[in-house]
Amino acid sequence: MRHRYAITALLVLSCGAALAGPAPLFPGGGAVAAVPGAWTGPAADFTLSDLDGRPVTLGTFTGKKPVLLVFWATWCPECKAAIPEINAMVTGPLAETLQVFGLAFRESREKVARAVKSRGIRYPVLLDERGQAARAYGVVGIPTYVLIDRKGNVAWREHRLPGNIASLLGS
Repeated sequence: MRHRYAITALLVLSCGAALAGPAPLFPGGGAVAAVPGAWTGPAADFTLSDLDGRPVTLGTFTGKKPVLLVFWATWCPECKAAIPEINAMVTGPLAETLQVFGLAFRESREKVARAVKSRGIRYPVLLDERGQAARAYGVVGIPTYVLIDRKGNVAWREHRLPGNIASLLGS
């Protein structure tokens, strides 16, 4: 009986390690910060395609102004519910001080494009078709929001939008 538990535990651990992949969960050796759900350290750079197939590299935006990464999926009801609030960020007072990217997690270009159009998403959407950006940021659930500060460090990482994003930005 003990052997069954030991074998089961080893299988669970092995599967978890295999699913995590070779990318570190917290790039730059990020440590847990004082803000719940956040971790510190430099933001992991990535290049993903937008809906028109053009490559977009995060590094061209970091260090200039804060960036909010929105990891989402078309099937996610919480993601759909957050769209009006995120649209307000990109069209309201934060429009000039915050760059927002929606990262569609492991879905086809066609499916994502239909969702963007039907839901009225007004911020740029990138395709994380293989989940490499999600792995780099330790995403374990959808939605996940990652706020990168002006210096290129992660300032917030959580499954909900921050209540007052302006305060996190220092605005």
